[in-house]
Amino acid sequence: MGKYINETSKGEALGASFAQKVMGLITDGAEEVHAERFEPNLVCIVDNGMFAAAGYAFDEAEFKEFKNHTGGRTTRWFIYSHAKKLAK
Repeated sequence: MGKYINETSKGEALGASFAQKVMGLITDGAEEVHAERFEPNLVCIVDNGMFAAAGYAFDEAEFKEFKNHTGGRTTRWFIYSHAKKLAK
């Protein structure tokens, strides 16, 4: 769980909260999915309480990390065409 997205393709900050990150991705064209299996451009937004993380699941192993190690925290999954370019 090592690459994260903090801005949109327009260079705008996604914000810190879960809701801000979700809306930022949706506004920038992300499509919410159920993420039952690995797909290219998957992003998992994890609610960490006072802040959230938009993690890029760049391969099968990373996908499994996000699926299995969120500790019961709220998550939402998206296909985001800009994920690879923006993840750091």
